[in-house]
Amino acid sequence: MQFKKWILFATALMALLILLPVAVFWNCVSRYDDVQPGTGHYQLGIVLGAALWDGKPSPALKERCQTAIMLYQQGKVDYLLLSGGPEEEGITEAESMKQFLVAHGVPGNRIILEKRSTNTKENMQYSAAILKQKPFASITVITHDYHMYRALQYAKWFGIKADPSPVHSKVLFVPYHKARECLALVKQQLLKK
Repeated sequence: MQFKKWILFATALMALLILLPVAVFWNCVSRYDDVQPGTGHYQLGIVLGAALWDGKPSPALKERCQTAIMLYQQGKVDYLLLSGGPEEEGITEAESMKQFLVAHGVPGNRIILEKRSTNTKENMQYSAAILKQKPFASITVITHDYHMYRALQYAKWFGIKADPSPVHSKVLFVPYHKARECLALVKQQLLKK
């Protein structure tokens, strides 16, 4: 009987440890739910990578690319910096995004590639290094709404002043991704330097 109580207590404690960060950070990951992308004009849009499927953008990454295409076609961004490094398929997320954008009418000479990053922190770190070589006066970040808070935090860490252009997903189960993002925010806060 004592063992069952211990198991119950341990299970409740584990659930609390998982649910507490979700409760604390849910507002942060929901902050951009009602914000529309491209509310101004920007010289540069930084598009954050996501998974590739057989070397092609996954449905979630296509959503980010489609928002970038829309902003470019509406004249709201002049250039696009595509950030995402190598995948197992041998092509980088940035190269795959470029192929998708060019196929949908974005000129290749309006695209800058960042091909080394493997996570959100590196997206911004390596993008900041490129921006030191090619500075832009106005920048927007293009990523999913639940991911925007953390992405902008990292942008700030690396000296990138940027506005949000959030993507509102129609293909992802957003509550799952918001909960996962809450845990990523815990990790970000713990590793903050």
